[in-house]
Amino acid sequence: MPVDKFGRRDYRPTQTLVNETTAVVSLSQMNDIFLTRDGKNTAVGTINMTGNTFTNASSPGNDHDAANKVYDDHNAGISKTGGEMLGNLEMNNFRLTGLPPGLPEVGSDAVSWSQPVRLVRDSEINCVKKTV
Repeated sequence: MPVDKFGRRDYRPTQTLVNETTAVVSLSQMNDIFLTRDGKNTAVGTINMTGNTFTNASSPGNDHDAANKVYDDHNAGISKTGGEMLGNLEMNNFRLTGLPPGLPEVGSDAVSWSQPVRLVRDSEINCVKKTV
């Protein structure tokens, strides 16, 4: 006995998708089973792409639209290969790590904690040497 997607008994008469003698599919059967390219019907449930690629998606216009890779690459945060920050970065109590151990190249570069500690220790050693 057929059931619908909610597990209820489906009392509609069963129909075959393809007429075995003429191999014709009716328009109403196609609209009930297949997605149309014009977007007049909607998918209900998961679409398994079986490893195939969904291509030629436009940039999203609404909150739940799919995004293409170009849009995602330009809008998904900080690039791992460099870029420019256009606003503040909230670290949420996390640390910035992996800074180079050497002196900064320009005055606005970030420095690791070891740099000012080393500079202070070097100046303390130099002060002690000068007073002796």
